[in-house]
Amino acid sequence: MKWWFKARRGHQLLPLALIVFGAALYAVQGTTVLLPSLTGSPKVALSLFVPVPLLAFLMAVLESRLPAAEVSGVRSMTRLDNLLVTAVVAAAVLCSALVAAAEGTSAATTGGRNAVFLTGLMLLGRAWAGQSAVMIPVGWLVTVVVVGFRGNVPHLWTVIALPADNAFAATASLVVFAVGLAAQIRSSRKTA
Repeated sequence: MKWWFKARRGHQLLPLALIVFGAALYAVQGTTVLLPSLTGSPKVALSLFVPVPLLAFLMAVLESRLPAAEVSGVRSMTRLDNLLVTAVVAAAVLCSALVAAAEGTSAATTGGRNAVFLTGLMLLGRAWAGQSAVMIPVGWLVTVVVVGFRGNVPHLWTVIALPADNAFAATASLVVFAVGLAAQIRSSRKTA
């Protein structure tokens, strides 16, 4: 397992990813920006974009592998990959809870929830698009900004733009993440 983790460059990239995630979440907490939209001019929380570097680091770690050797090996690396992804996402949720506690608001917890949802989307896309699936969450963010608001109120389907205490957003995030992990089982065994 030690060699697997080093082959994935997890010891280099993942601590950096979590530091960037936590620092960015702390820096933009409570900041909103007006962005162009087809359905008005919503005030979008800048924290929506914080999980993107975390996803890029995570995809780099998952794609730092020798696919032919892993597919032909006796032991499947899928469980280890899923444990790695789950640990990183759990650390991101913990990091967002710590930032929320430091700030004294619950708004930072949306960063963790959004990391869960967007990681699930990325893993779903990775099953058929490979490494370029890292752009699927970015596309989701752009779609949410462009057509996800009615005036200044987010639509329910956006998930990431919903308030921190929204039960539907939390449930949808967990479901998409679980489906993404299931899709990871299929994509981790492919050589191309």
